[in-house]
Amino acid sequence: MRYIGFEREEEAEAWARQRLELDAPPNFFRAMSAVDENDEFVCVIIFTNFSMINVDTNIVIDSSKVRPKESIKMFNEAFGFLFDKLRVRRTTGLSKASNKKAHRIIEHFGYKLEGVMRNALPGDEDLLVYGFLAEEFHNHKWYNHGA
Repeated sequence: MRYIGFEREEEAEAWARQRLELDAPPNFFRAMSAVDENDEFVCVIIFTNFSMINVDTNIVIDSSKVRPKESIKMFNEAFGFLFDKLRVRRTTGLSKASNKKAHRIIEHFGYKLEGVMRNALPGDEDLLVYGFLAEEFHNHKWYNHGA
């Protein structure tokens, strides 16, 4: 896995959107990514719904190809962009209630479960709401570790 940052944003967003099963791209987004040795995406983080306080994030990972050192680098780059450069106070992540793998990844990054939007998705599926605060990033065990 090799971190490429904001390179190939349109392509990265399309790769992530397909895996998230979303129909259309957001009106405005930024996309950070990492690729494997064949330049295929293995991790994409999409930033949307920018405000002075919050930016929404969607994280899509092919966990079979992710390497710890590059994951830590991407963690610091992505959340450093939000909390140190944009100076937002929080980021929000959403996940289908049925996607247990996503919950583990989101929580591993440091997000905290904040609530449930009942019957918010097709098929009456619930949507879980996660939050990650600037101070949680700055106190995370990965913060600037090896970055």
